[in-house]
Amino acid sequence: MTYKIKIRPKALKFIEKQDKIQRIRIYKAIYNLPNGDIKKLSGNNSQYRLRVRQL
Repeated sequence: MTYKIKIRPKALKFIEKQDKIQRIRIYKAIYNLPNGDIKKLSGNNSQYRLRVRQL
């Protein structure tokens, strides 16, 4: 199964403000989907959140 990942401009802006190590961890987690700590958002049919743990 293939997935289409959409990163909203506001989220992308947040990611780009992070330091280099954090950005790498976030991008690795995103592109490693569907593995990871994923939870469906309530009230939305097609939106999920991905938790990226701190070191």
